[in-house]
Amino acid sequence: MSDDLCRIGIIDIGSNSIRLVIYDTTRQGGYKIIKECKYSARLSEKITKAGRLERKDMDTIIPVLRQFKEICSAFEVDRIRAGATAAIRNAANSSEIITYLSEASLIPIEVISGYQEAYFGFLGVINAFDVQDGFVIDIGGGSTEVTLFRGRRYQHSISFPFGAVNTNLMFSHQGNWNSEQVKKLQAYVTGRLVEHEWLGTSAGLPLYGLGGTLRSLGKLDQKMREYSLPNSHGYVLSSEMIDRFMEILPDTPYEKRKDMEGLSKSRADIIVSGLVIFHTVYNYIRASQALISGEGLREGMLHDLLNPEQPVCDSALEFSLDTIIRFDIRTSKGHLEHICKLAISLFGALGHEGDREEQKMLIYVSIMLHRTGSNINYYQSKRHTRYWLMNSPIRGLTHRQLILSALIASYSTKSRKQKLSQTHKDILLASDEEWIHKLGTLVQLSIALDSTEIGVIRGLNAELHGNTLHLELEGVGEVHIGQEDIENALKAFKNAWSVKVKLGSLSND
Repeated sequence: MSDDLCRIGIIDIGSNSIRLVIYDTTRQGGYKIIKECKYSARLSEKITKAGRLERKDMDTIIPVLRQFKEICSAFEVDRIRAGATAAIRNAANSSEIITYLSEASLIPIEVISGYQEAYFGFLGVINAFDVQDGFVIDIGGGSTEVTLFRGRRYQHSISFPFGAVNTNLMFSHQGNWNSEQVKKLQAYVTGRLVEHEWLGTSAGLPLYGLGGTLRSLGKLDQKMREYSLPNSHGYVLSSEMIDRFMEILPDTPYEKRKDMEGLSKSRADIIVSGLVIFHTVYNYIRASQALISGEGLREGMLHDLLNPEQPVCDSALEFSLDTIIRFDIRTSKGHLEHICKLAISLFGALGHEGDREEQKMLIYVSIMLHRTGSNINYYQSKRHTRYWLMNSPIRGLTHRQLILSALIASYSTKSRKQKLSQTHKDILLASDEEWIHKLGTLVQLSIALDSTEIGVIRGLNAELHGNTLHLELEGVGEVHIGQEDIENALKAFKNAWSVKVKLGSLSND
């Protein structure tokens, strides 16, 4: 590893599955996943009537943990953090099992308390969304955590000893459900929710969902809607769709659920129990909508490990952009910020239609990430930039904003006669097509003004008089290289904004 990077392995010994995720991390707390492995253990199903986990059952996961350790060695991992959640935490012989697994696998394993599990889930969510207030729900195999946050700060949480695996065993008949069984599970969950007054005091907030249940519901919804951007993170589940799932899934036999497109066979038996828990909590707290988070417990454990004193970032978007620039672009952020300064100066002189703050944000994101495609192929960078952004780990953007950023960042002079929003008309607004062209040409003109990346043009003054934009460039000399790029960009810009441009000669600043 380079001097400023640290490679960390996080092992999550859950009630349903055991996962290893390996991250490259920066000193600033940024991270990038480089490897993930999963083993379906279903530990919640192995708990005896006496509440114990027997050693003979644990012997099946020791080879898994040892192999995880071998993988970490092969990837030259610097540090390993391993945590066990509800199944082991709630076992009557929890300490004995942790000692046995730690010694047999040669990996120090910590028990993650219910409070910690909720807190780590909150850290994963809050650093992946730019949101001030909301709830987090993490439905695992053997527990469910619900957390309330306000002003991006943790407020309350509770860990309930029920999850998708153990309630499926308790209430269903081998994964099949009738209305009476559903009502019994709903009553069981509600009976625990009413014990905590704070759960009923914040109606109208969004609910951010973690875990396989929510990801599976999101994939099912996307398949049913033929959604044009199949990203899980940030996907919105409406109240109507959540109710619709409650009508469909419990009535669908387990054998038929296994064949449902978008639902993995390994989750077909426990999807209903997870859904009932989620639906009950969603209605009880009177949430406004549900959003799926692609980051949760493991990322929270990582944030806590890297920066325990200040694990919550002020802006998920800025944190995400800094990390992407560090790992994936490898260019000067100063150069990108200079282009952004030129673009915002230009934008400030133009009309005041639409959401100006969102438009500025889209300009900023598009400029910061317009170079990503050049890592694949310099000469086809725009095409690769568009694909990369559409499938990127950018946090803090809605799916609509992600698509707009991709189309604006990859805009070319050839784009002005195309209807770029057509592929994603199910997500974009009717007015977005015009803004793709306007902001796309503005961004490309700003990039062209510093195409040499040596700062010949230091700034600009722009004033709109009627239909004519007076543009004065400030610099330290003549533009010898990139003049054609500027002229081509200006032509597309004038067409998109329906303005004439009076370009003043380069003045020394």
